[in-house]
Amino acid sequence: MKIKHAVFLTLVLFLIVGLTGCASNTSKAKPASEPKAPSTVVPPTSKFAKLEIGMARVQVQEKIGTANDFKVIVSGKAWIPFYHGPDTTRTIDYYKKEGRLVYSNGNHRLIDIVYDPNEDGYRD
Repeated sequence: MKIKHAVFLTLVLFLIVGLTGCASNTSKAKPASEPKAPSTVVPPTSKFAKLEIGMARVQVQEKIGTANDFKVIVSGKAWIPFYHGPDTTRTIDYYKKEGRLVYSNGNHRLIDIVYDPNEDGYRD
C-alpha cells in the first residue's frame, strides 16, 4: 500500500511541476511594434534611401532594380528542434557601391539595410 501511495504522490508531483513549467505569463504586455531603423545610416543620395524596413522584396526591386548578386543563408531558427515556423533562412541582396539588403524568407520582407559604399556587389 505504501508503494502505491508513493507512486501516486510522485506522479501528482510530476504533473504539478510539468503544468507549472508549461504555464504562460500573460501579465506581460508586449510593447507596440515600431518600425526598426536600418543598422547603418543611409545618406539621402543613395538608392537605399527610398526603402523602408518591412517592404516586400518585389517592391524593393521595382523601386531600385535587381541586385548584382544574392546569397541565401540559414538562420539560427533552423536549428531549433521542432521549429516549423518561418524565418529559417535569410536572403542577402548585394548592390554594387550601395551595400546589402537582408530579407526574411518567412515572408520575404526587408529586415535590414546595410549601407556600404565600398560594396563590390558580389557575395563573399
